[in-house]
Amino acid sequence: MTSEPADVIGPLHMRGRELVDATGRVVLIHGTNVVNKSEPFLAPLENGWLGPQDFAEFQADGFNGIRLGVWAAKLMPAPGVIDTDYLAEVAQVIDTLTAQNLWVLLDFHQDVFWGMPSWATTAEAAALSPTAPKEIEAAIGWAANYLSPRSLQQWNDWWAQVPVSEGRSAIDLYGDGVAALANEVKDETNVMGIDLINEPFPGDKFFECVTSCGGRYRQAEAMYTSLTARVNQAAPGLAVWWAPFNIGEPFPDTPAPGANVGYTFHAYCYDTDGGEPVQPAPAPSALCDAVFGSVFSDAHSVSTRWNAPTLLGEFGASQSPLNATRTTQLADEYLMSWMHWHHPGTWPEVVRTQLVRAYAQATAGHPVSQHFDPATGDFYFRYQPDESVLAPTSIVLPAAQYPDGYSATVTGGTVTSQANSGRLTVESDQGAAEVRVHVQRTAPEA
Repeated sequence: MTSEPADVIGPLHMRGRELVDATGRVVLIHGTNVVNKSEPFLAPLENGWLGPQDFAEFQADGFNGIRLGVWAAKLMPAPGVIDTDYLAEVAQVIDTLTAQNLWVLLDFHQDVFWGMPSWATTAEAAALSPTAPKEIEAAIGWAANYLSPRSLQQWNDWWAQVPVSEGRSAIDLYGDGVAALANEVKDETNVMGIDLINEPFPGDKFFECVTSCGGRYRQAEAMYTSLTARVNQAAPGLAVWWAPFNIGEPFPDTPAPGANVGYTFHAYCYDTDGGEPVQPAPAPSALCDAVFGSVFSDAHSVSTRWNAPTLLGEFGASQSPLNATRTTQLADEYLMSWMHWHHPGTWPEVVRTQLVRAYAQATAGHPVSQHFDPATGDFYFRYQPDESVLAPTSIVLPAAQYPDGYSATVTGGTVTSQANSGRLTVESDQGAAEVRVHVQRTAPEA
């Protein structure tokens, strides 16, 4: 088996619910988050983060995308001030990732308002306790601090667009940084867009959002519309991604935002930031099946209603295989791209076998269905070819899943890659209405 670079030909653009590369092929992305939450608040270009060893690992695993954390507090140290040196550092990392044949999603990251500029917190919020009730923290860990008095007030002020400097709200000033980043990367061919804010929180409407969050979503829609306009002005054609609250029905009354807007969501359920590398008991498995099924169904609904692409921006974060097994299965079923959380990280084999998988990274036509079984290595893919697309369909086959090679059976097309290449390429037969691909592991020699 050979290991091949990702088949990435930018720029990437949105066409209805599909991501399409410069050749016209429909793209699926399997990648990882790389978010540095401490100085310099950007992943360094060194082994352990984004160095030669990491790039070799990404290639061997078949990854073709990175969700790269950008820190708003670093980018915007004071109201109306942009750190241009930090912007240049971000551009340098993007250039390096581009040279490694990787798509790049830029993620304005925050957790419990950590990552937001200090000036975005009003004096009223700053005076409150940052600690959640102990019983809630014991139940759900660090994320309980979203329910601390300070966090609730920070988010309430954020959505109410309370002025924080010279009559301007935090959202308005935040838009300065979003626009500056968009302008910096507007000519970067491998940037697939900007994730405008990581895991926005509804503040004191959290429990109300379990059943109905329409009022808060109207405020979120106003924020996203404003930030999207800033991006469109700075970098016409650059995609943006809107994220929901991590509770309740997403964007229930929000109309389609228009061109170059995608929907990104996160899916967590069991033993996040912990867990054991064993198959979980039936009860949590059933619970998480329901949770993940609902989250993916909601994402599909928004994607259909908006006629927009969908990206699973975070999942995993656990030694338990449960958070990676059902999510990757559902992503295949819905033909969705994904970014696992997180690199650097050490994941047990029961998790890695779910992440390192066969998939169609670029399709010369319209994907119909995709299925991969990590236990057997069987991979099935169907697509409707588009003869106007001249580049071949490109399928990732990681050596870890095919240690002794593979055989590929194609109906309606022809294999054009070398035997046991880590990148299986297929060209459709003239006039074929559908192409079917079946890949099987080669049995080890006795």
